[in-house]
Amino acid sequence: MLEPIAYDIGRMCKEKDKELTPKLIEIDVKADGIKTPFDTYRELTPIFKKSFIGTTEYKGNEIKYQILNFGKHVDLINLEDADLYVIADGRRLIERKELQIIPKIREKISPNSAIYFPAVFPWEIPLLVYMGVDYFDDSLAKLYASIGYKFTKNRAIKVNNYNFEELYNNNKKVYEEILEEVKIAIKNGFLRNIVEETAISHPYLWANYRRYEPDLRNIPLSKENKIIVTTNINIPEVKKYLERLDRYEPYSNVIVLLPCSSKKPYSTSQSHQKFIKAIKSAKVVVEEVILTSPYGLVPRALEGLVNYDIPVTGEWSFEEIELINNCLKNFLKKVEEKFDDYVVIAHLPEHYLEILDLDDIIITSKGNPTSEESLKNLTDTLKNYKELTKNKNISKKGQKIHNIQQLAKFQFGINFIPNEIFINHKGQIFTKISNKNQQIASINSKNGLLILTLSGGELLWNIGGRDVNYVEVNYEIKKGSLFPPGFVDCNENISYNDEVVLIKDNEFLGVGRALMSGFEMKKAKHGALVNIRNVKR
Repeated sequence: MLEPIAYDIGRMCKEKDKELTPKLIEIDVKADGIKTPFDTYRELTPIFKKSFIGTTEYKGNEIKYQILNFGKHVDLINLEDADLYVIADGRRLIERKELQIIPKIREKISPNSAIYFPAVFPWEIPLLVYMGVDYFDDSLAKLYASIGYKFTKNRAIKVNNYNFEELYNNNKKVYEEILEEVKIAIKNGFLRNIVEETAISHPYLWANYRRYEPDLRNIPLSKENKIIVTTNINIPEVKKYLERLDRYEPYSNVIVLLPCSSKKPYSTSQSHQKFIKAIKSAKVVVEEVILTSPYGLVPRALEGLVNYDIPVTGEWSFEEIELINNCLKNFLKKVEEKFDDYVVIAHLPEHYLEILDLDDIIITSKGNPTSEESLKNLTDTLKNYKELTKNKNISKKGQKIHNIQQLAKFQFGINFIPNEIFINHKGQIFTKISNKNQQIASINSKNGLLILTLSGGELLWNIGGRDVNYVEVNYEIKKGSLFPPGFVDCNENISYNDEVVLIKDNEFLGVGRALMSGFEMKKAKHGALVNIRNVKR
């Protein structure tokens, strides 16, 4: 029924006629029996039907539907193979914790099947899409117009001396506008912000938003557009980053803690340009670490992966303080495990220093970290620790290679980058293979991630095998799209937009980009699964 084309936790799909979801739908479905009352006692549920199966016509095609009528007893749900799943008792369900059944349904069904949630208010649509719903209706637009209520994006307003047709048309337009905004948000990666804007005005929505634990495979590892963080720092994008941060291995035993900047990547900001110059003047190879909310800690090597904006007041929340200190302690533990001795130099403003829960640090900032006095103090202090890095096999060239290797490890779970590489000004990465310089990857300037070439994909497959992002096929592929008939298996931990290697009979064939998660690929019946970029000849 549907073909997914974009994910941002929630998804956008296209129908056979290319019309996009989420959208409003008019469809005829029938329940042939006595439905389960929502609050019925569990002991009485056997006497009621919890599901109604039928077929109906939609846009000239016959589809199979299942009406899910489980009342409050969501554990009694029994899903059958269908094109459309209709949620009964939605008005009761949406105000309770049992609404969390929606993502559980989505998890079990094919990505080509749709979930239909009738009788919703406009402000409920973003959260429901975020949780996996595809279709809605505007039945409440007419009902509330008939009793004198005008809908806005966030609420219903009682009006006097109303005209029914005008109110009804206004209410329908609100549905259309919010659905259009949701589709734009999914395409551009800010659906979560629309959810927060609408849910925060309604406690029942906010409660279910906070309860929801989304599948992190349904967002890219790094987004091209800036992430806006306002009401909540515990967001999927940050969770995904923090899950992988532990893979990072420090390079130097001289750790310099730096503040974040509003401009991203940090190194392009005026403040960080000054920090980098001061560090370079000391001629000491250091590990630059940026402390920030909401990501906690960002090594310089990973700064291209974080592009965000957050309100800055000069005051930290308890959650932010705890996050930064936990990340920093875990990072320093890895430093300690790798090196016999190390030093932590804090070149930070006062409001950073006062939240640090560390015993042994050297403070080089005197008031403003970008002042000439502070920068000179940073350089002079670093010179005193030059001896600390001796006999540690540390060099500036080695650090450049190390940073690319750590990026690969962060992205793919393993390091497949050789120790001898060359990186040009375009971010293209070369190494010698069979005595020839071959490009193995390039750095995507929009999201900071590596893009695989054929040589790089083959290296990754040969080193990591089925532990990496592989997709197995049953035919000799060409550039274009991979569809379910040619699909055999994949790593189910592949995320939307991930770089993948394509294989057949354990032989490397090519590289591409995942159009859905590996978990979803395994359930797909039709539609494109992978964009195949390059194929081995």
